[in-house]
Amino acid sequence: MAIINVTPQTNISALIAFDDVGEGDVLLLEEGIYFQTVNVVKDNIGIVAKGPKVIFDGRSILTSAFVLSAVGGVVIEGINMRHYRASGILIQAGSGNRIVNNTINNMMDAGIEIVGSGGNLIWKNEICNCFEGTRLTLGSTNNWIIENMVKECPLDAFETVFSSESNNAFISNTAAGNRGYGFNLSGSNNLVFNNFSDNNEGIFIQSGNSSMVIGNKVTGAKLAAVAIISIYENFFAAENKIVCNDREGINLVSQYSTILNNKILYNGDTGLSFFTPSAVGNLVMGNELVCNIPENIEDDGTDNVFINNIDEPCEPCQSPSDICSKP
Repeated sequence: MAIINVTPQTNISALIAFDDVGEGDVLLLEEGIYFQTVNVVKDNIGIVAKGPKVIFDGRSILTSAFVLSAVGGVVIEGINMRHYRASGILIQAGSGNRIVNNTINNMMDAGIEIVGSGGNLIWKNEICNCFEGTRLTLGSTNNWIIENMVKECPLDAFETVFSSESNNAFISNTAAGNRGYGFNLSGSNNLVFNNFSDNNEGIFIQSGNSSMVIGNKVTGAKLAAVAIISIYENFFAAENKIVCNDREGINLVSQYSTILNNKILYNGDTGLSFFTPSAVGNLVMGNELVCNIPENIEDDGTDNVFINNIDEPCEPCQSPSDICSKP
């Protein structure tokens, strides 16, 4: 393994392409402003910032800061990226890459885009003022999206586009101030665990089955905090805190799903709603529903089972806005 020092004058794509860079080598970036797109075409190399002032600036001319095509084991760590016309980091047909502790802002597309790729780790990145935060598409599976911050994007903070995006984990992320969804997810067996969402819309689950939403806090949504609006089987939602949203707390057309031990409090519409007869055979157990307007539970579905839920109306002359408007 070799450490190769790199300056803003270095053509990093050409350096990687040459035989001088091999697997296990680390490119150590000196501080400064880099005006380039880096095409990574070799496995198991590291691209690491030497200090906090390593900046990749596309000047709204270049497409992406880093493009990882059909590679694995690449580490990109500690780099500031801004003003590219597409994504900050694009991974396509890659696996096992590690995108860690980068700051990505003002991209015209997603901060990080994962296309047809699996087993990648996206950890502790901050994405701000991009068109979208992190997007997975075209069969991206088994990716780990952990402890990232996405804020102030015009669309969604985290998105999986198609039903082929399955077995992905979104853990301990913060999505705040985005104008779309905190999490807009298609696919099966995705995990949304211990995240914080305060966006125009909350957690939206689309085509697929068997996804899990556990231990999240959702607040401030203008529409439903957690929603499934087409038939989805074996959904699992547990120990979420859903409080002070403008509309429904949980709004579902799920079948044979489990809604367990959630706190659904002070939402401006129904707390838990099965709003069509297509919502069939769901188990709702041990949830706490307090002061949701006009009612805590609305069941227009079929054969749903309710066990040991707390259903408390508002106090006299109380409304959710009384609680939610307090500093």
